[in-house]
Amino acid sequence: MPSIKHYADRFRELGVRGAVEKVGGRVTRAGKLWGETAYWRWKANQMLSDTDFLALVKGEWQTFGAFITQLASRPDTSFLLPHESRLETIKILRERYTEHVSVTLALADAACQNEFNLFGQVVKFPDEINWHRDPVTGYEWPVLYIVRMEELLWSAERSADLKPIWELNRHQHFIALGIAYWLTEDICYYEAFAKQAASWIQANPVLHGINWFSSLELGIRLIAWAVAFQFFRTLADFREKLAPAFLKSLYQQADVLSTHLTHWEAVPNNHLIGEAAGLAILAALFPEFKESAQWLEIGLRHMNEQIVAQTHPSGANKEQGTGYHQFVAEFVQPLVQLAKRGLIPPQPVLEDTLHRMIDYVQYCKTPAGTMQNWGDQDDGRAVGLSLAKPFWDFRHLLAFGAAYYQRPDWKFSAVRFDEESFWLLGKDGVAAWEKLEGQLPAEISKAFPDAGHYIIRDDWSATSDVLYFRCGPYGLGGEGESAHAHCDLLSTILWIGGRPVLVDAGTYLYHGPSRDQYRTTASHNTLMIDGKEQAIPRTDFSWEQVPQGECLAWEAGKRVVGAMQTWAGVRHQREINHLASGVWEISDTLQA
Repeated sequence: MPSIKHYADRFRELGVRGAVEKVGGRVTRAGKLWGETAYWRWKANQMLSDTDFLALVKGEWQTFGAFITQLASRPDTSFLLPHESRLETIKILRERYTEHVSVTLALADAACQNEFNLFGQVVKFPDEINWHRDPVTGYEWPVLYIVRMEELLWSAERSADLKPIWELNRHQHFIALGIAYWLTEDICYYEAFAKQAASWIQANPVLHGINWFSSLELGIRLIAWAVAFQFFRTLADFREKLAPAFLKSLYQQADVLSTHLTHWEAVPNNHLIGEAAGLAILAALFPEFKESAQWLEIGLRHMNEQIVAQTHPSGANKEQGTGYHQFVAEFVQPLVQLAKRGLIPPQPVLEDTLHRMIDYVQYCKTPAGTMQNWGDQDDGRAVGLSLAKPFWDFRHLLAFGAAYYQRPDWKFSAVRFDEESFWLLGKDGVAAWEKLEGQLPAEISKAFPDAGHYIIRDDWSATSDVLYFRCGPYGLGGEGESAHAHCDLLSTILWIGGRPVLVDAGTYLYHGPSRDQYRTTASHNTLMIDGKEQAIPRTDFSWEQVPQGECLAWEAGKRVVGAMQTWAGVRHQREINHLASGVWEISDTLQA
């Protein structure tokens, strides 16, 4: 706390008028915040009655039960997953996707015991799930009005990372429970879903606590809830007991999301895309809400604007974080297939951008079938139809794209029509996949100059040499932004004979001392000159003194040369020559 002398010095500096204005401003802001807090505390305690809720719905409904019955009677093809026959879907799953079936049942069984795998760490709640307690550290987030949470969340002293608590509250395990119920008709999976959903609604009053703070989390949770609704909606117990509270909360979350999109950010990133997608998908799947048309317009407008703003013409995501390329593409997938099925208007911009994004994935694939990594990743999934899938296996995008866009080369690269693509495209997707004959991609090595990504590859075999090289823009927004970029300009990722030799260190955590350790220069396969970082971390998600790389020469399959001017006053040039299979020459030249 500042001393009396500090305040005396400030008073002399500001003068009487300046001091009065400053104190008055603080009092005004404090009063406004107090008023907001009191209003939303009162509002959160006012339960939305059945009558009030039905007034938000199109049509005349005498009872809540009549409305729920109408929703339950809608065909599955009017929801996200286009599966007309549950029995036919089960047959295909058990014949083609046996591993997916067994793994999903195991995940669902664990969720029934309040046990979850969060980023590779198994956590278990022995009794009731505490939706506010960090499952790793045990820290319990207070249930405060979200504006009052701001200072606490970004405090350097906070003891818990945000990722685990948010991952749990995305409720993507509800989808696993729904799939397990469809497969077995075992009521235990519904009972676990119902108990957890009711518990969450009770523990999370509107606009209070960690689970209302991030609009992205609302968007992802809305998608998961919408899919869970599709799986459980016909159950009498659901319609009679949980559905009223569930649909009210679904509406409230969409309503809050519609007014809390992060379009105000100076440089919006994947958050706004996820928020807009969640709002648009929810609106498309629940057109019964009076505000759905407006929500759909808002969501699709921001999606179309941001997918262009955040994607290079070549198809690479501008954030320079490979994990977010997958994350963003997964938000686009449901929207293009909803458009194709006529549930929303045609989306040519989203279709074209997704096409280019998937093509980028094809050329960046490693010999092992995984994706190479640049920058940040948080292991996030947009829908979560196959939670056990290894995060760095992006081939589900290629499989979806092969069937959807009829690309034979993507079928070759995807190898199989995976379970996520099946869930999203249904039996029509299987048929579209099967009529394709896979063929080799048109190119072997590939340059993405606007993103600054260059790939030298011997061939498309599993034993090929492959080099990935980065020399272009630092990150989305450049100076003062670049939230998910790392100090990895002129860094190399190298596979020889189908095995990784030079790799990227990854991210580890988004908060705490290790945050900078993994994203700064020394953790990447580039040069650190005179102990100077390529860029200076300003916050956990922003940078100062941001450099730019440039490509000086490119000979496909043979040679790439990149350069950058460092803040140490030195120009760094790196030349890579591929002399023969298994032989690479990397030369650094420094000029000062």
